[in-house]
Amino acid sequence: MVTMGNLMSRLINTKALPTDCVEKVLYRQFRKIKLDTNLGRLSRILDKDHFVLVVHSQRLSDSNKDVVNSREVIIGIVTPIDLLNFITHSQDDKHKSVSSSEESA
Repeated sequence: MVTMGNLMSRLINTKALPTDCVEKVLYRQFRKIKLDTNLGRLSRILDKDHFVLVVHSQRLSDSNKDVVNSREVIIGIVTPIDLLNFITHSQDDKHKSVSSSEESA
């Protein structure tokens, strides 16, 4: 994963050059969560990390159907701004729902 912030920081600090391969600015370590991870835990992870990968375990069976393997599939990437947008929109939706129920009463 490469972020614009990390790329710009490395270019400004001359830790990377415009002619370098993308591999030089890749994040090598990152955190993963599953779909059932709660938002509090996600928030704590995002306090320290720039992004989190959302993964799902996918079951694979081969042709003889006796062997079932699983692999981890990335189904999303969450950043702090994504979490903020989600919380903000959830609160907006909650306020709209309360307002409309008060108007109909």
